[in-house]
Amino acid sequence: MYRPPIPGSVTAGRVLLITEGALWLLLGALVVVVGVVVIAVGKNLSVTGINGQMNSLSGPAVGVGAAVVAFGAVLVGLAIASIWSGAAMGRLTGGPRVTGLVLASLGLIVGILSAVGGSQSYVDASNGTTFQSTPIPGLILIVLNVAIIWTLGLTASARAAFGGVRAGAGHPMPPPPGYGPPPGYGPPPGYGPPPGYGPPPGYGPPPGYPPSPNAPPPWPPSPYSTPPPPPGSAQGDPTAPPLGAPTGPAYHPPGSPPLSPPTDPPTSET
Repeated sequence: MYRPPIPGSVTAGRVLLITEGALWLLLGALVVVVGVVVIAVGKNLSVTGINGQMNSLSGPAVGVGAAVVAFGAVLVGLAIASIWSGAAMGRLTGGPRVTGLVLASLGLIVGILSAVGGSQSYVDASNGTTFQSTPIPGLILIVLNVAIIWTLGLTASARAAFGGVRAGAGHPMPPPPGYGPPPGYGPPPGYGPPPGYGPPPGYGPPPGYPPSPNAPPPWPPSPYSTPPPPPGSAQGDPTAPPLGAPTGPAYHPPGSPPLSPPTDPPTSET
């Protein structure tokens, strides 16, 4: 099975996609753990009211913990999809590439929102202090996902790799024996050159073509060419007399056995 080579831009995008998916997987697992802890603690959580009565907060705490667990599960699912997309993109098929571009676009949106929200100032009303959040995590997400979108969707090598011959195409198989067009199959009616169509003027063989068999050659004879046969009847002419048998003794190669057994030597009479 023939598999075209993977361009370097696609390889870089796959590595970035798998790396981002692994980071989101760790973050999602941490969020799920936090949600489980909130649910476990919230079941026994209660506060003292204004009138001195104990009010249980197990219901709201369990609800918040369940929401945190669900959010973490979504992050884990997206992370697994990102890792699968980067790993399956080696086959140069369209599905993993589209999945990776969609996840990168979502990560870019999250990075922009995180960078905008992380550049805000917050005031602690209890002690009057002010602290500034950092947009660095959002900027990292923006750079990472822009690089993924560029390497997988905008580079010429990636578009050629995913738009050309698919992996496993191989050579075309020959048709089975007896396969052919049905009887009477031909071009549809009216198919062909329009009426009155012909070659342009001057198109065709030159005048005097083909030459006559008895015409002299158009080029001068070479001194190294074979001289023409003498005039007369050719050997293959049916009116020529048949060739006679060769005259003279038969050819006898040296060292070969004699053509006839030797005669007996004469005997002397006693």
